[in-house]
Amino acid sequence: MSEKVIILGGGVAGMRAAVALNDLGVASVLIEKGPQLGGRVRNYDTIFPSFHSGKELVARLESQVAQAPLVRVLYEETVDRVEGDAPRFTATLGKERSSMEAGAILIATGFDPFDASQQEEYGYGIYKNVVTGTELEQLLDPEGPNGGEIRKPSDGRKARRVAIVFCVGSRSEKLGHNYCSRVCCSYSTKQAIEIKERQPDTSVVCFYIDVRTYGRGFEEMYRRAQEMGVVYVRGRVAECGMLPNGDITVRAENTLLGKPMQGVFDLVSLSHGMTPCLDAPRIARMLDIELAHDGFPLARDSEGYPCETTRDGVFAAGAAIGLKPIADCIADGDAAAARITAFLRNSPERPQ
Repeated sequence: MSEKVIILGGGVAGMRAAVALNDLGVASVLIEKGPQLGGRVRNYDTIFPSFHSGKELVARLESQVAQAPLVRVLYEETVDRVEGDAPRFTATLGKERSSMEAGAILIATGFDPFDASQQEEYGYGIYKNVVTGTELEQLLDPEGPNGGEIRKPSDGRKARRVAIVFCVGSRSEKLGHNYCSRVCCSYSTKQAIEIKERQPDTSVVCFYIDVRTYGRGFEEMYRRAQEMGVVYVRGRVAECGMLPNGDITVRAENTLLGKPMQGVFDLVSLSHGMTPCLDAPRIARMLDIELAHDGFPLARDSEGYPCETTRDGVFAAGAAIGLKPIADCIADGDAAAARITAFLRNSPERPQ
């Protein structure tokens, strides 16, 4: 029997969709371009706002996928071409060079983090002690390079003064990213809390435009950070510089006080935002779907059917269709599975 649904991407949204389709009696093939499932979440020691393990979440989803008899997983594989129309798509695989029939296709390819080196004023890639939020997450991982201690990349000494710069690559007309990435304030606040928990004597200063902690439990996490002594300074950072000893200077304006300020830090983390998957343009051309002005797939009806793209039988879920936290990506997987099942069962050319 040919699979009825092809799922592009084996992150949390794709895995959840595959399991949900299985529960609804619909077979699927989960195509993952890498050697493992889980996407970026499998590298997160903790996720917000629960501070639960991202690695354990991925392990649970992997177990559910393994126990789902109607789910087939292909690793290190891609789809190079799609022909036909729903519900009789024919997809050509890149590695196997074989063809596969499907009634529907789900895009769950996730996102790519903004390349912080594009904001040259912050010195990422030039100053060793300027890192990205993703790299700070690795430093915080007890299984990471420093056993969870925050140390300066330049000399390995423990960082006692840490700055976190919000909205790097987001809310910027200059970069063409006018949108808010939705997760940066919260994941950065989570990281600030972890630093204070492990190194209480370390000062942590967060530079922000607006703090947007909109989700359930997010505001409580923000308050907890403040109670622990994390300092929030309202104002966009103008630039970072480096002193001869490797310390990083940060120039900003405190917009609440209307005054410029400057600080010196051992480590500066750039909270880079989310951008569409780098493969999004190719996938859009292959599937003949439209992309919105922000580069994410355009929904046929963003209010009524947010998981449906502009082409019948092609759906999208998780961060592949827009910026959202992990819990929303998993919920998207369930929602997309329901819409796909309804589409297949209502199709006059339903595969038997």
